[in-house]
Amino acid sequence: PHLDIRQALYKAANGDQLKWSQFVFHVLWADRITVRRRMGCSPYFAATGCHPILPLDISEATYLMPTLDRLISTTKLIGARIHALSCCHEDLKRIHSKVYEAHLRAA
Repeated sequence: PHLDIRQALYKAANGDQLKWSQFVFHVLWADRITVRRRMGCSPYFAATGCHPILPLDISEATYLMPTLDRLISTTKLIGARIHALSCCHEDLKRIHSKVYEAHLRAA
């Protein structure tokens, strides 16, 4: 598992080891919510008994993970989740600004 984490950090930071700290949260979260082939569920589900609801599941349906038509490596799956999570944060900021501005105009 640690090799997958290292590879995911490397990929998320575009090979720049100095930027790993910027992506470690996303990498660890993506790793914990990714379904394990041997377990048949994610570590998150195994620990809590429920599937995680991601912010992007609620706020931005355009960034939901597409259904996979074939098996991909754990590293690639974690990388896709990292990308989805990092895009979501930027979109949530933009959405928050729009909602806040609309609220101010309505007041």
